[in-house]
Amino acid sequence: MKFTSYLKDKIVLILTYIFILILVFLILLVFDLYYTGIILVMFLLILPCLFLLFYRFYKKKKFYDEIYFILDKLDDKVLIHETIDNPNFLEGDLLLDILRITDKYKLEEINKYKKLIEDFKEFMEMWVHEIKTPLAVCNLICENNQNRVTDSISEEVLKMDNLVELILFYAKSKMAFKDYIVKSSSLKDIVNKVILKNKKSFLEKKIKLDIHDLDYLVKTDSKWMEFIINQIISNSIKYIKDNPLIEIYALENKENVNLIIKDNGIGIDSKDVPLVFEKGFTGQNGRSKYNSTGMGLYLVKKLSDNLGNDVLIESVLNEGTTLKIIFPVSSFTDDILGG
Repeated sequence: MKFTSYLKDKIVLILTYIFILILVFLILLVFDLYYTGIILVMFLLILPCLFLLFYRFYKKKKFYDEIYFILDKLDDKVLIHETIDNPNFLEGDLLLDILRITDKYKLEEINKYKKLIEDFKEFMEMWVHEIKTPLAVCNLICENNQNRVTDSISEEVLKMDNLVELILFYAKSKMAFKDYIVKSSSLKDIVNKVILKNKKSFLEKKIKLDIHDLDYLVKTDSKWMEFIINQIISNSIKYIKDNPLIEIYALENKENVNLIIKDNGIGIDSKDVPLVFEKGFTGQNGRSKYNSTGMGLYLVKKLSDNLGNDVLIESVLNEGTTLKIIFPVSSFTDDILGG
């Protein structure tokens, strides 16, 4: 708080006091007092006024400077009223009361919206699980009545199933730690489940698979990792070109196990590569031809981070894309994941 600002705020009081001093001075002149007496009286009147003015300024400045200082240090600004001392002046007490009232109201509003979000999340999870039943029935009907039409329907059902899973895992990702079960899991088993889920697409699109060197145990949540790998492989299937090939293998070193998923698809423009993990980013290819949601790789990165995995991507336009999921094997990862 600046002294000039304080003086402006008190200008009416100051002008009133100056007017009273002038009035007293004139009255003293009327009574024909000695000038020394008049000066002494005026001095005794002015001195307490100046002392009070500067004292109140110092007291308020100290209080408000402390508020700004604490605000600058606090991560949660709404806790400010819990951290400052009693101001011992009326305006400060009123300010604290207002802060307490508004904070209480804000917390009530936050809790209300949290409840709405939780209700919506529960509904979405229930809806996703319910919709999976008719999708599975459609798939079974197609299996039992195979022809060109049902094969096309089966492919669209798989796309719908993947989109439904995307919704489910996006909803869960907001509070994902409550749903994690991290333990030693077979990397080979996880990959095989994803391959089995997409087997029709591999056969119909004549995609060659080269799967090798996956006999490793990694610490992860197998369900969430299946979703992550499925998103990557779904992208590889979506962006194929002539003579498609997807290679999946793992490499181990002292600090980690690297799962590598490599395709020879259309690739990604170099200017788009740094942006592929951003929410909603589709790139030129995704927008123009493939109707991409821009959510798949965003969730791959987000969920991988939550699981303690790094995800790296390399791509060359018209040559292919390589994604690498890194599973740390150090004790540091065990501590993070509760292993």
